[in-house]
Amino acid sequence: MPKFNAADLKRYVVDLFEAAKASSQEARIVAEHLVGANLAGVDSHGVLRVPQYVSAMQTGKVKLGVRPQVVSESESTAVIDGCDGFGQVVCNEAMTLAVNKALKRGIAAVTVRNSYHSGCIALYTKRAATKGLIAIATVNAGGGGQSMVPFGGLARRLATNPLSIAAPSLHGHPVVLDIATSVAPEGKIRDYYQNDKSVPVGWITNSEGLPTTDPKDFYKGGALLPLGGTAGYKGFGLAFMIDILAGALSGAGCCRADPPDPKDGLLMVAIDIKRFIPLE
Repeated sequence: MPKFNAADLKRYVVDLFEAAKASSQEARIVAEHLVGANLAGVDSHGVLRVPQYVSAMQTGKVKLGVRPQVVSESESTAVIDGCDGFGQVVCNEAMTLAVNKALKRGIAAVTVRNSYHSGCIALYTKRAATKGLIAIATVNAGGGGQSMVPFGGLARRLATNPLSIAAPSLHGHPVVLDIATSVAPEGKIRDYYQNDKSVPVGWITNSEGLPTTDPKDFYKGGALLPLGGTAGYKGFGLAFMIDILAGALSGAGCCRADPPDPKDGLLMVAIDIKRFIPLE
C-alpha cells in the first residue's frame, strides 16, 4: 500500500473538495478528519471516502455552505439539525457544545439529525477526553443505510450503528473505544473490495444468506453479520438500542420497511469527571 505524507495528503484532499465547491472551512475540517482517521488506523473512514464525498457534493446528497441549527436547548441538552451538511462539520459543533455544557453543568447530552456521514466517531469522543471528560457517541443512519441482518435473519434491517466511548488517562493519551455493532463496518468491506481481497470468514453473507468471503457479494444484496459470532444476538441487540438512542431520541428516525436515504442521527454525551471523583 502506498504511503503519503499526512500534511501533503490533507492539502490534496482540501484541493479536491474546494474544486467540488466546498468552502475552504468545510474542506479543511473534512480533510483533517479523513486524514486523521487514517493516522488512527481507521482506513475504512479515511481518504477512502473521498470519492463518495465528492459524489455526494455533486449530486446534492450533502449540502454545501449550510450551518447546523440548534432546534432546542437547555442548560445541559441540545437538539441540532445538521441541515444535510457535512457530518464532520456538524459533529464537531455538537461535541463542542456537549463539552461546554458538561463543564458548566457536570453532564450534557446533545442529539443530531439530518447529518451527512459522520466519519470516525472516535475522533469526536477523543477530543472531549483530551479536555478531561468522558464522552460517549452513538450513530444510526436515520432509518437508512440498512446493511446488517438480525441474528439468524436473512434481510438487512439495521445500519452498522457504531458506538464510541473515550476517557482521559494520566499518561496524556485517552483510552478510546470505537466499534461497529456489526462484525465490521461497511468501510472495511469497501477496503477489501477496492484492494481485491477476500474478507475474513464470518463477516458477511451473500444475497441468499449464505456465508461468503467475496466482498462483491455484499454489494450484490448480501449483508453484514452482527457483532458476536455465535452470540450475535448481543451485537444486534446493541445495534437495536443504538437505533433508539441515536435515531428515535434525535428525531432522525429508526429502521423501517421503506428505508430512506441515510442521514445520520447521533447522541453525544459528555461527563465532567471532576463532578464525581478527582481527575487524578
